[in-house]
Amino acid sequence: MDKIAKDFKAKGVEYFMLYTREPHAGESMREYDFSDKKQTTDHKGRVDYALEMMKEFSQSRPILIDIFGKKCVQNVVGGGMPNSLIVVDREGKVALWQEWSNVKALRAKLEEMTGTPAGESEVKEETEAH
Repeated sequence: MDKIAKDFKAKGVEYFMLYTREPHAGESMREYDFSDKKQTTDHKGRVDYALEMMKEFSQSRPILIDIFGKKCVQNVVGGGMPNSLIVVDREGKVALWQEWSNVKALRAKLEEMTGTPAGESEVKEETEAH
């Protein structure tokens, strides 16, 4: 995802990560072990996890922290999924919504929105951590 953010920065695309909740709390999967992670119960806990994630995964994108409750972005726009992806256009309209982040579809939508010819940059980030 960081690669896409860099690739489209010159086209005026701003990229943020919205930290909603720990998507893999208590799980151990492939090369990642989140078995010691619990769901956060307060804002400070979310901030701590987000900062830890930025460091662990070398994230350079700015991170916004979602609020708790029924009116959080995750529930209102994200369909309740912890790893959904939302593209908002310059008019503030949702241009793309994905229940689960899909790098290829995101790149294709950004190419369409910015007029970047498809295939101008290689799609190498499919295996990149989200």
